[in-house]
Amino acid sequence: MFSNIRNSCLLLTLLSFSGTKAISAADSAVTDVSAKKMNVYFISGLGADERVFTKLKLDPRLNVKYIKWVRPLKKESLQHYAARLSKQIDTSQPFQLVGLSFGGVVASEIADIACPQQVTLISSMSTGVPLSKFYQVMIKFLLMSPLSAPLLKSANRVTYNYFGADTPELKKLLKQILHDTDTKFLKWALTRMSGWDRKERVENIFHIHGTADKLIPIIIVKPDIIIEGGGHLMVYAQADQISKILNHRLTSIDSAE
Repeated sequence: MFSNIRNSCLLLTLLSFSGTKAISAADSAVTDVSAKKMNVYFISGLGADERVFTKLKLDPRLNVKYIKWVRPLKKESLQHYAARLSKQIDTSQPFQLVGLSFGGVVASEIADIACPQQVTLISSMSTGVPLSKFYQVMIKFLLMSPLSAPLLKSANRVTYNYFGADTPELKKLLKQILHDTDTKFLKWALTRMSGWDRKERVENIFHIHGTADKLIPIIIVKPDIIIEGGGHLMVYAQADQISKILNHRLTSIDSAE
Protein backbone atom coordinates (compact mmCIF):
# COMPACT_ATOMS: atom_id res chain seq x y z
CA MET A 1 0.00 0.00 0.00
CA PHE A 2 2.76 2.39 0.97
CA SER A 3 4.47 1.56 -2.30
CA ASN A 4 1.35 2.64 -4.23
CA ILE A 5 1.08 5.85 -2.22
CA ARG A 6 4.77 6.61 -2.86
CA ASN A 7 4.33 5.99 -6.58
CA SER A 8 1.23 8.21 -6.68
CA CYS A 9 3.06 11.03 -4.92
CA LEU A 10 5.96 10.72 -7.33
CA LEU A 11 3.56 10.86 -10.26
CA LEU A 12 1.84 13.98 -8.86
CA THR A 13 5.21 15.63 -8.31
CA LEU A 14 6.25 14.95 -11.90
CA LEU A 15 2.93 16.22 -13.22
CA SER A 16 3.20 19.35 -11.07
CA PHE A 17 6.72 20.02 -12.32
CA SER A 18 5.67 19.49 -15.93
CA GLY A 19 2.68 21.80 -15.42
CA THR A 20 4.93 24.51 -14.00
CA LYS A 21 7.22 24.23 -17.00
CA ALA A 22 4.22 24.42 -19.33
CA ILE A 23 2.88 27.54 -17.59
CA SER A 24 6.32 29.14 -17.66
CA ALA A 25 6.59 28.41 -21.37
CA ALA A 26 3.15 29.92 -21.95
CA ASP A 27 4.08 33.04 -19.95
CA SER A 28 7.26 33.32 -21.96
CA ALA A 29 5.30 33.07 -25.18
CA VAL A 30 2.94 35.85 -24.04
CA THR A 31 5.94 37.98 -23.10
CA ASP A 32 7.47 37.38 -26.50
CA VAL A 33 4.26 38.38 -28.27
CA SER A 34 4.01 41.53 -26.12
CA ALA A 35 7.64 42.37 -26.85
CA LYS A 36 6.94 42.18 -30.57
CA LYS A 37 4.19 44.81 -30.44
CA MET A 38 4.89 47.89 -32.49
CA ASN A 39 5.29 51.02 -30.37
CA VAL A 40 3.15 53.82 -31.78
CA TYR A 41 3.43 57.29 -30.28
CA PHE A 42 0.46 59.63 -30.78
CA ILE A 43 0.89 63.40 -30.65
CA SER A 44 -2.31 65.43 -30.27
CA GLY A 45 -3.14 68.89 -31.62
CA LEU A 46 -2.48 72.26 -30.04
CA GLY A 47 -2.36 71.78 -26.30
CA ALA A 48 -4.83 68.90 -26.44
CA ASP A 49 -4.26 65.44 -24.99
CA GLU A 50 -5.26 61.86 -25.73
CA ARG A 51 -8.96 62.74 -25.38
CA VAL A 52 -9.08 63.46 -29.11
CA PHE A 53 -8.01 59.87 -29.81
CA THR A 54 -10.45 58.13 -27.45
CA LYS A 55 -12.88 57.11 -30.20
CA LEU A 56 -10.23 55.23 -32.18
CA LYS A 57 -10.37 51.43 -32.16
CA LEU A 58 -6.77 50.39 -32.70
CA ASP A 59 -5.35 46.96 -33.43
CA PRO A 60 -4.24 45.11 -30.25
CA ARG A 61 -0.92 44.36 -31.95
CA LEU A 62 -0.06 48.04 -31.50
CA ASN A 63 1.46 49.31 -28.27
CA VAL A 64 -0.13 52.76 -28.17
CA LYS A 65 1.53 55.55 -26.20
CA TYR A 66 0.87 59.28 -25.98
CA ILE A 67 3.43 62.07 -26.11
CA LYS A 68 2.80 64.67 -23.41
CA TRP A 69 3.14 68.35 -24.25
CA VAL A 70 5.65 70.27 -22.15
CA ARG A 71 5.88 74.00 -21.63
CA PRO A 72 8.10 75.62 -24.29
CA LEU A 73 11.16 77.54 -23.20
CA LYS A 74 11.40 81.25 -23.83
CA LYS A 75 12.00 81.88 -27.57
CA GLU A 76 12.46 78.11 -28.09
CA SER A 77 12.65 76.93 -31.70
CA LEU A 78 10.35 74.22 -32.99
CA GLN A 79 13.34 71.97 -33.67
CA HIS A 80 14.67 72.32 -30.13
CA TYR A 81 11.21 71.69 -28.69
CA ALA A 82 10.82 68.55 -30.82
CA ALA A 83 14.17 67.29 -29.54
CA ARG A 84 12.94 67.65 -25.96
CA LEU A 85 9.70 65.81 -26.71
CA SER A 86 11.63 63.01 -28.41
CA LYS A 87 13.06 62.06 -25.00
CA GLN A 88 9.67 60.49 -24.23
CA ILE A 89 10.29 57.92 -26.98
CA ASP A 90 12.06 54.61 -26.49
CA THR A 91 14.31 54.77 -29.54
CA SER A 92 15.95 51.43 -28.71
CA GLN A 93 12.82 49.75 -30.11
CA PRO A 94 11.19 50.15 -33.55
CA PHE A 95 8.43 52.76 -33.39
CA GLN A 96 6.04 54.88 -35.42
CA LEU A 97 4.61 58.36 -34.95
CA VAL A 98 1.05 59.60 -35.46
CA GLY A 99 0.59 63.36 -35.37
CA LEU A 100 -2.68 65.30 -35.35
CA SER A 101 -2.74 68.91 -36.57
CA PHE A 102 0.16 70.75 -34.87
CA GLY A 103 1.21 67.35 -33.53
CA GLY A 104 1.89 66.34 -37.12
CA VAL A 105 4.24 69.30 -37.57
CA VAL A 106 6.08 68.29 -34.41
CA ALA A 107 6.15 64.64 -35.56
CA SER A 108 7.94 65.67 -38.76
CA GLU A 109 10.57 67.51 -36.72
CA ILE A 110 10.99 64.56 -34.33
CA ALA A 111 11.47 62.29 -37.36
CA ASP A 112 14.65 64.21 -38.22
CA ILE A 113 16.03 63.29 -34.81
CA ALA A 114 14.61 59.92 -33.81
CA CYS A 115 14.11 58.11 -37.16
CA PRO A 116 10.69 56.42 -36.83
CA GLN A 117 9.73 53.64 -39.21
CA GLN A 118 6.71 55.63 -40.35
CA VAL A 119 5.06 59.00 -39.68
CA THR A 120 1.29 59.27 -40.09
CA LEU A 121 -0.28 62.72 -40.25
CA ILE A 122 -3.95 63.43 -39.58
CA SER A 123 -5.46 66.83 -40.40
CA SER A 124 -1.99 68.32 -40.58
CA MET A 125 0.76 69.48 -42.97
CA SER A 126 3.79 67.64 -44.30
CA THR A 127 5.60 70.81 -45.38
CA GLY A 128 5.42 74.46 -44.41
CA VAL A 129 2.81 76.68 -46.02
CA PRO A 130 4.57 79.72 -47.52
CA LEU A 131 3.50 82.95 -45.83
CA SER A 132 4.79 86.38 -46.71
CA LYS A 133 6.78 88.31 -44.13
CA PHE A 134 3.83 90.69 -43.90
CA TYR A 135 1.44 87.94 -42.79
CA GLN A 136 4.00 86.49 -40.38
CA VAL A 137 4.44 89.90 -38.74
CA MET A 138 0.67 90.40 -38.61
CA ILE A 139 0.18 87.02 -36.91
CA LYS A 140 2.84 87.81 -34.31
CA PHE A 141 1.29 91.23 -33.72
CA LEU A 142 -2.19 89.79 -33.24
CA LEU A 143 -0.90 87.09 -30.89
CA MET A 144 0.85 89.71 -28.76
CA SER A 145 -2.43 91.57 -28.28
CA PRO A 146 -4.00 91.20 -24.80
CA LEU A 147 -7.27 90.41 -26.58
CA SER A 148 -5.82 87.35 -28.33
CA ALA A 149 -6.01 85.00 -25.32
CA PRO A 150 -9.79 85.21 -24.72
CA LEU A 151 -10.41 85.05 -28.48
CA LEU A 152 -8.22 82.00 -29.02
CA LYS A 153 -9.64 80.12 -26.06
CA SER A 154 -13.29 80.98 -26.55
CA ALA A 155 -15.72 78.30 -27.70
CA ASN A 156 -18.28 79.93 -29.96
CA ARG A 157 -20.01 79.51 -33.30
CA VAL A 158 -16.90 80.56 -35.22
CA THR A 159 -14.51 78.14 -33.51
CA TYR A 160 -17.07 75.33 -33.74
CA ASN A 161 -17.39 76.01 -37.45
CA TYR A 162 -13.64 76.04 -38.16
CA PHE A 163 -12.96 72.91 -36.12
CA GLY A 164 -15.92 71.10 -37.62
CA ALA A 165 -17.56 70.64 -34.22
CA ASP A 166 -21.11 70.11 -35.44
CA THR A 167 -22.50 67.86 -32.69
CA PRO A 168 -23.07 68.49 -28.96
CA GLU A 169 -20.41 65.89 -28.13
CA LEU A 170 -17.79 67.52 -30.37
CA LYS A 171 -18.65 70.99 -29.07
CA LYS A 172 -18.24 69.81 -25.49
CA LEU A 173 -14.89 68.19 -26.30
CA LEU A 174 -13.58 71.29 -28.11
CA LYS A 175 -14.73 73.56 -25.28
CA GLN A 176 -12.87 71.41 -22.73
CA ILE A 177 -9.71 71.33 -24.85
CA LEU A 178 -9.69 75.10 -25.38
CA HIS A 179 -10.29 75.67 -21.67
CA ASP A 180 -7.42 73.36 -20.66
CA THR A 181 -4.91 74.70 -23.19
CA ASP A 182 -2.17 76.90 -21.78
CA THR A 183 -2.41 80.35 -23.39
CA LYS A 184 1.36 80.85 -23.61
CA PHE A 185 1.80 77.47 -25.25
CA LEU A 186 -1.00 78.25 -27.71
CA LYS A 187 0.58 81.55 -28.76
CA TRP A 188 4.03 79.98 -29.06
CA ALA A 189 2.74 77.07 -31.14
CA LEU A 190 0.72 79.26 -33.52
CA THR A 191 3.75 81.49 -34.07
CA ARG A 192 6.02 78.50 -34.77
CA MET A 193 3.46 76.88 -37.04
CA SER A 194 2.96 80.05 -39.11
CA GLY A 195 6.73 80.33 -39.60
CA TRP A 196 7.38 76.62 -40.29
CA ASP A 197 9.59 76.53 -43.39
CA ARG A 198 10.05 72.79 -44.07
CA LYS A 199 10.46 72.32 -47.82
CA GLU A 200 10.55 68.51 -48.15
CA ARG A 201 8.39 65.79 -46.63
CA VAL A 202 10.17 63.44 -44.28
CA GLU A 203 10.68 59.87 -45.48
CA ASN A 204 8.02 57.21 -44.85
CA ILE A 205 5.24 59.72 -44.29
CA PHE A 206 1.52 59.06 -44.80
CA HIS A 207 -0.97 61.91 -44.71
CA ILE A 208 -4.73 61.62 -44.07
CA HIS A 209 -6.82 64.75 -44.64
CA GLY A 210 -10.49 65.73 -44.84
CA THR A 211 -12.17 67.68 -47.61
CA ALA A 212 -14.08 69.83 -45.11
CA ASP A 213 -11.08 70.89 -43.00
CA LYS A 214 -11.35 74.66 -42.61
CA LEU A 215 -8.35 75.17 -40.33
CA ILE A 216 -5.95 73.53 -42.79
CA PRO A 217 -7.79 73.57 -46.13
CA ILE A 218 -7.09 70.55 -48.30
CA ILE A 219 -6.19 72.84 -51.21
CA ILE A 220 -2.90 73.81 -49.49
CA VAL A 221 -1.77 70.26 -48.65
CA LYS A 222 -1.07 67.09 -50.60
CA PRO A 223 -2.52 64.17 -48.63
CA ASP A 224 -2.06 60.51 -49.50
CA ILE A 225 -5.66 59.67 -48.67
CA ILE A 226 -8.70 61.94 -48.61
CA ILE A 227 -11.68 61.63 -46.28
CA GLU A 228 -14.84 63.03 -47.88
CA GLY A 229 -16.55 65.46 -45.55
CA GLY A 230 -13.83 65.11 -42.93
CA GLY A 231 -13.32 68.19 -40.78
CA HIS A 232 -10.39 69.10 -38.57
CA LEU A 233 -11.66 66.83 -35.77
CA MET A 234 -12.45 63.88 -38.03
CA VAL A 235 -10.16 61.69 -35.88
CA TYR A 236 -12.99 61.90 -33.33
CA ALA A 237 -16.05 62.52 -35.49
CA GLN A 238 -15.23 59.82 -38.07
CA ALA A 239 -13.20 57.58 -35.80
CA ASP A 240 -14.34 54.27 -37.33
CA GLN A 241 -13.12 55.29 -40.78
CA ILE A 242 -9.85 56.69 -39.46
CA SER A 243 -9.30 53.60 -37.29
CA LYS A 244 -9.60 51.31 -40.29
CA ILE A 245 -7.00 53.29 -42.22
CA LEU A 246 -4.64 53.56 -39.26
CA ASN A 247 -4.81 49.86 -38.45
CA HIS A 248 -3.99 48.96 -42.03
CA ARG A 249 -1.06 51.38 -42.23
CA LEU A 250 0.39 50.90 -38.75
CA THR A 251 0.35 47.10 -38.83
CA SER A 252 1.85 46.91 -42.31
CA ILE A 253 5.31 47.46 -40.84
CA ASP A 254 6.91 44.62 -38.91
CA SER A 255 8.06 45.58 -35.41
CA ALA A 256 11.10 43.37 -35.88
CA GLU A 257 12.40 45.42 -38.81
